[in-house]
Amino acid sequence: MLADDEPLNPTEPGHPALMLISASDELEASWRSWLEPWWQGHLFRCRSPEAAVPILQQFSALIILLETACPEHASSTLSRLRKHCPTAPSVLLLTQQPDQRWQALLTDPCNDYFLPGEACDTTLRRVLRYCSHLLLCHDRLRKLEQLQQLQNPEPSSGYDPELWRALQREEFVLFYQPRIDLREGNICGAEALIRWQHPERGLLTPDHFIPDCEASGLVVPLGYWVIQQVGKSLPNMLASGLNGRIGINLSFRQFQDRFLATTIERLIKQHLIDTRTLEFELTETALCSDEEHVRESITQLSALGVEFSLDDFGTGYSSFSLLQKLPVATLKIDKSFVAGIPGNADDEEIVRAMISLAHNLNKQVIAEGVENRDQLEFLIRHDCDQVQGYFFSRPICEEQFLALLSHSQRQQAP
Repeated sequence: MLADDEPLNPTEPGHPALMLISASDELEASWRSWLEPWWQGHLFRCRSPEAAVPILQQFSALIILLETACPEHASSTLSRLRKHCPTAPSVLLLTQQPDQRWQALLTDPCNDYFLPGEACDTTLRRVLRYCSHLLLCHDRLRKLEQLQQLQNPEPSSGYDPELWRALQREEFVLFYQPRIDLREGNICGAEALIRWQHPERGLLTPDHFIPDCEASGLVVPLGYWVIQQVGKSLPNMLASGLNGRIGINLSFRQFQDRFLATTIERLIKQHLIDTRTLEFELTETALCSDEEHVRESITQLSALGVEFSLDDFGTGYSSFSLLQKLPVATLKIDKSFVAGIPGNADDEEIVRAMISLAHNLNKQVIAEGVENRDQLEFLIRHDCDQVQGYFFSRPICEEQFLALLSHSQRQQAP
């Protein structure tokens, strides 16, 4: 065992057994070192595929780690091994980036690859998490078949292979929607919003793919990818005049990852992210999902200088006592309330009350979905701190956002 000795549950994501097939003692030692802090499944090691067969026959759920340098060797080896463990996903351990010869293997959703020479903790976790969810998918499908329910599996039964491949192929892109400081009148940050540049369907907004990502758990590795991309882009944003924070959404599913704060802290150090430029946007569902774990994660990250905001405030069931306990610096008024101002007496009163509540709790308040001047003037009159919405800018690509920052900086120059 790589963690506390406990019964193996092959269908629990993160806990399947691993079968390393390699003649290298050094590679085995490296994998044990990588896995030791967080993987709770068995790691078996065999020097040949033949030696692996007796172990494979003992498991209905297992992930194959195959050291290989030849696609033909990999294909024939996996064919033999899957006769004994048909649902086993594999991670091909390569020494260099795969070329066209590997295409047939890597377009199979049951196969993935990893480059041990470029060990990246985030990539490793992402690959093994995908394989674990694939096993869960196979297990649920098998149970459905046993019950003679032969309908297609629901998206929640495992990672969608197309979405997983989209993440691997970097088909996702980030757009940024500027935030405006109503007192200074300048850009004071932005919210990072993900899009999928689908090769056939074009640019897709989150409502086309995030529900499936949430249901399957793919939103966890996808969320880490977003943090990485923002970290890579921040130096250019700062050079263009960014004076504020970039908001990144964290969903309730991401808080189900026990290593959320630790992984984010590692990404911050890896990409040398100035935490004064980073903000994580939480949903009320996330706050209420696991109070102790959420509080520990937020406290750990807040100690690094990261700020937190509460997204879609007013649409859920926030505990005000929890808001006072957590280092949430900003409340974001949901656009559904902003849409009714001015004119709708109920929405006007709700918006006024939320602005007052935020300030009484010593928190900033951002209004989302501002689309016209009347809404803007109402929010200014009632002392809202910041706004974002189509009246100022739709979400734009990084290049356009950098140009907007540069233009704003020139206008502010004396």
